[in-house]
Amino acid sequence: MEKRKNKSGTEKLLYLKDYKGKDRIISSYDQSDITKQTSDYEYILKSKIPLLDAYLEGGFESGELIIISGTPKSGKTLLSQTLTYNFLWQKKYALWFQYEVTPRRFLASFPDLPKFYVPMELAANDLLWLNDRILEGISKYGISCVFIDHLHFLFDILTAKNTSLQIGQVVRFLKKLAIDLNIVIFLVCHMGKIRRDEEPDDMNIRDSSLIGAESDTVLIIWRSKEEQQAILKIRYARRSGARDKKIKLIKQEGLLHEYRDDN
Repeated sequence: MEKRKNKSGTEKLLYLKDYKGKDRIISSYDQSDITKQTSDYEYILKSKIPLLDAYLEGGFESGELIIISGTPKSGKTLLSQTLTYNFLWQKKYALWFQYEVTPRRFLASFPDLPKFYVPMELAANDLLWLNDRILEGISKYGISCVFIDHLHFLFDILTAKNTSLQIGQVVRFLKKLAIDLNIVIFLVCHMGKIRRDEEPDDMNIRDSSLIGAESDTVLIIWRSKEEQQAILKIRYARRSGARDKKIKLIKQEGLLHEYRDDN
């Protein structure tokens, strides 16, 4: 953006009349032409979970920020790992920032290690570092999506004066990053305590209601009463309009699959 100059009144109007900066005002027709020229860079990541792709009008679209949340040990990371596998079918590669466990434990948790990318060392509470590593992943390996597990490693909760607002700023930063870099970002978020008989909701996401408000899609997962089964709820998806759609999942061969009666 061009640096603003101290002008006022008629002088400023004359200056802005000839303004050619990248942020200048253009017509909807001009913007439509620009969009058509760049449409080849947009893409859809198919989850290969049929109902999920159907509810999301094909899958996850580049430029979107996707929240994955759920109760403890419900399958948030497993869902992310399943998506990592399934995106490879389209030759779309992921960049992972796994803060919760050691690299050895994380890699060993995959039933058959797929190809994806990770930083050799992690830096917490540093969004500029995160931005640079994502740019590196795009420039070196053409990564299409990013998984961050989890949100609370992206800021220093001990020094935060207002945790809710700071989380909102982090999520907004990630949303803008997804748009600017034309990638899909998946952000794992923890939940606070809920009753056993209570169905998890986006309002249960820990520390801030701004998480859902700043994202494109909120996915919530929890274990069903049936062994090896889980429920995935699309709390809402802005692009498709899907809301409170539930999908039964089953764990098979170390990954999640859509549950069908003929399984």
